Amino acid sequence: MKAKISEIFSSIQGEGLYLGKRQIFVRFYGCNMKCAYCDTIYHYGDSPKTGTVPVKELSINEVINEIASLSLVRLGGTPLYKSTVSLTGGEPLVHVGYLKLLLKKLKSLGLETYLETNGTLPNALEDVIKMVDIIAMDIKLPSSTHDRSFWDEHEKFLKIAKGREVFIKIIVTGNTKKDEFEQAVRLIKNVAQTIPLIIQPVTPCGIVKKASNTKLDNFYNHASSVLKDVRIIPQVHKTMGYR
Repeated sequence: MKAKISEIFSSIQGEGLYLGKRQIFVRFYGCNMKCAYCDTIYHYGDSPKTGTVPVKELSINEVINEIASLSLVRLGGTPLYKSTVSLTGGEPLVHVGYLKLLLKKLKSLGLETYLETNGTLPNALEDVIKMVDIIAMDIKLPSSTHDRSFWDEHEKFLKIAKGREVFIKIIVTGNTKKDEFEQAVRLIKNVAQTIPLIIQPVTPCGIVKKASNTKLDNFYNHASSVLKDVRIIPQVHKTMGYR
C-alpha cells in the first residue's frame, strides 16, 4: 500500500499546546476541505504535483525509513530526544487505511504519535484512535474557512477523541463570527470542560485578514468563563522562519 506524501522533515511544533517541541512531520497530500486561510494549499487536488512541492507515493516502509533517518540520531548510543511523529497534511484521515498501518508500525517502534486533523472525519478517527497518543483537533468555523459548517461531525469526532489526550484549535480571522465561536465553545463544554482550547490568530494570506486584538480578547474572555484551559497562541514557526 502507498499514499501520497508531500514531505517528511524534522522541525519544531509551531502551534498549540506542544509549541516548541521537536517533532518529525509526515505531511500527507490531500484534504476534504479547502479553507480560505490554508497555508498548505498544494496539499489537495488530483494533480501529482502542484505548487513547488513534489508529491511522492511512498510505502509504509519507505516512510518509516525516512522517519528513522531523522529520529534515530545517536550520541554515545543514546537518542538525543524522544521522537514524536506528527501526522499532518492536508488531512491525514483521508488516508485512513494507510494511516492505520503506519500508526501500528510507529507504535511497534515505540514512537509517540501526534495527529493533526480538521476534526471532520469521525468514522476514520474511530478506526485509528487506539494507536494515537495526542490529537490536535481543529473546529472549523464557516465564517473563517469560507466552507460549510461541520458541527455534527465535530461533536462526534470530539466524543471519540476525548478518550485520548486532545486539545482544540480554533483559527480566528477578521471575519470570524461571534455566534459561531460561542457555538464551538458550547460544543467543547458539552463534551468536557477540561479539554484545552487554543485560540489561534490567523496568519494573514490573500483575502484573509487578521483578527483585531479586541476580538481576540473578547473571544478569550468568553471561552475562559466556560472552559478550564484557554490560551491565545499564534503560528510561532512562521515568525521564526521554521517550516
